[in-house]
Order: sequence, then structure tokens, then C-alpha cells
Amino acid sequence: MKTIQHIQTLFYYDGPQVFEARDAIGGHYVAVMVEPENQHDRYLVTGVAPEKLREFRSGKLDLRSLMLEGGDEAWHLATIEEGLDSPLRLLRQATSLLASGFLPDAGFLLHTSPTTELALQEARARNNLVMEVSVEPPEAAQEHRIRVSTFAGLLVHIQTLVKHAYGAALRELSLETRRAIDRSESHLLDVVIPAAPGSFRVFLEAAKHPDMLGQSELERALERVDALFANASNPVAALAAVKAHRGHLAGAYLRLLRFLVQHKTGLRYSWAQPSLIKSNSGGVTEGEAGPLIEALSGISNLTSESVELTGALERADVVSGAWRLQTAEGPFSGKIKEGGPSLEGLKLGSSYRFSCVEEIEEIEGTGREQRTLFLVEREPV
Repeated sequence: MKTIQHIQTLFYYDGPQVFEARDAIGGHYVAVMVEPENQHDRYLVTGVAPEKLREFRSGKLDLRSLMLEGGDEAWHLATIEEGLDSPLRLLRQATSLLASGFLPDAGFLLHTSPTTELALQEARARNNLVMEVSVEPPEAAQEHRIRVSTFAGLLVHIQTLVKHAYGAALRELSLETRRAIDRSESHLLDVVIPAAPGSFRVFLEAAKHPDMLGQSELERALERVDALFANASNPVAALAAVKAHRGHLAGAYLRLLRFLVQHKTGLRYSWAQPSLIKSNSGGVTEGEAGPLIEALSGISNLTSESVELTGALERADVVSGAWRLQTAEGPFSGKIKEGGPSLEGLKLGSSYRFSCVEEIEEIEGTGREQRTLFLVEREPV
């Protein structure tokens, strides 16, 4: 018997009403909730062409028409007995789908408001958060092209900015809430469309699909990115906004600005969730980036971040200044700067509170970051 696997929920109301599924060889299916059987949820399931499914997700095709694309007799029923995480067995039906009484009414669309915004169009078509980024480096002036180093660097800086924005947003949540969030891929972006006509444009999609209600964890990060770019044309106002996000996020923003100036380009972006009415957008011109860098570079400790750690001391090297603390969130290691507090007198296994400053150094040419925790103050707990 053929089975399918739930991929993502497309419409949720007191439970998944419409969802997308795949079979073992990648075939696409759409499932619609019908009357339950023996207190188990039951779904009408039909195979669909990927391009038609995309039209439905973007609001161009209604659900009834989508389900009839495969013909009047190619349909199945599936009963949910062990939850949507388990493979769903399909029971092929031999009667007419039109006469079954299971088909949804005509006119059901996921999105009733059409849009011309590219980011929102793609977000709806993919049922996921999408970010559109465009730049205009000198090599794109005559032809639709971009240097490999510029393209790769741009993607690294964008991803780094989003990563630190996500981290900053999480720090405002309680430890219990942070632990409940699966953060493994929540800050990651995937390139889904290499380029589009016009200025050099790339579309990025959240690596992790949204939850059943259509919400993406990445929205936490991009709202902070918007705040950084909101006053790009006004260095004084921009400085206040960046100070409010001082730390690794401010550092990533400053490094991105320097990258743009180095490659003689500005940057524009927009992003959207499928459920939004309009996209969010921001950016900076090449001419605006220079004054911003000058204003931000004059602030001391703008890019370093304060970290408070409490836990059992596992290592304390008085000579080298290296230390390691085992905390509730795992082990943390660090160093002591010249003139910093001494490790003398600390006892291994005892509990301490370490106040630290975390600094990030970009490893040139790799796009990677090297983090170091420097001890500022310590006290027994």
C-alpha cells in the first residue's frame, strides 16, 4: 500500500485542514480534511503537479481545481491514527471524486489578496519566509553579472547578520523558552533562486519551514535587521539604533557596511512571510554606507558583548589565563586579558559567577568568526 509523509501544513484551523505531502519517490500530494472516521481525522488526498501546487500556494489556483487536476478518479483517503509525523497509508478510491461529496467548494484560495511584490510572491508560492537581496556592484553596470568573491562574501555577511540578530532576539526570552525552541536551523537561509533580471538579485528562503500556524523563527531576526537599516540615511539616528543592538549584531552590521563600501555597492532587501499583506524592506546606498561606518567606528566597545556565566569551575590555568566553566547551558571556555582578574585561589569544582566580554574576530578570507570570552570579574556563588 502506498504511503505519503506530511511535509508542511498549508491551512490550519483547529488542526491541519490542508497540508502538502510527498511519497517515497518525491511525488507531490495535497490533503484536505474531511469527516472523521471512528474518531480519527481523515483526509482526501490527490496527487498534484509541482507547478500547480505552487500556483495554489501563491493564491492563483483554488483548492478544488488543484485537486481535480489529476482527474476525477485518481484520489485516495487517508486516516490519521498515529499522528502526522508517521507515514500515512493511502486507500485508493474507485468511485468518482466529483460524486464523492468530499471535494471542497470552488473558490477556496490560500491568499485572496494578489501582490506584485517579488518577495511576497515567492513567500506565498513556497509557503515559507523569503528574503530578496539586491546589489549593484560596478561589474553589473553593463552586464547582468557579479564577481564570485563579491557574491560569496555578500551571502556570508547577510547570513552572519541574520544569525546574530536571531541570537539577540533569543536572549530576550527566558531560559525555559529558549530551551523549548529547536534552534538547530532556525537562523539559516538557503539560496533558492540564484539571480533575477534587473540589478543583481538573489532570493533566500528560511532553511527551516514555518510551524503549522505559518510562523517562522527567522522573523525574530529580520525584524531586528529592519531596525538597523531603518535610519541608514541619517547617521545620528542610525547610531542610536545600532547602540540599542550593541554587541555581535552591531559588529556584523558594521562588517557588512565595510564590505559594501569595499565592493562599491549599496544593498536593498525585502522579506515576507506568506501570511503578510506586504513585504518588509530596507537597505543602504553606497553613499550612505561611508558616513555610517565613520559614525559607528567612533564608538568604543560597540561590537563586544557582555556575557554572564554561572557554573562549576573545570579548569583554571594561572600561567596562561585559560579557564573553563560548566554551566546549565553547557561548558564555556575563555581567557584573561593582560591586567585582568587573576585565577589564583579559585578551586576546581566550586561554583562561580563569571562576568565576561565576548569579542569576535573575523577570520579573513573564510567568512568564519572566532569568538573569545575574556574574564572581567569573578565571584563565588
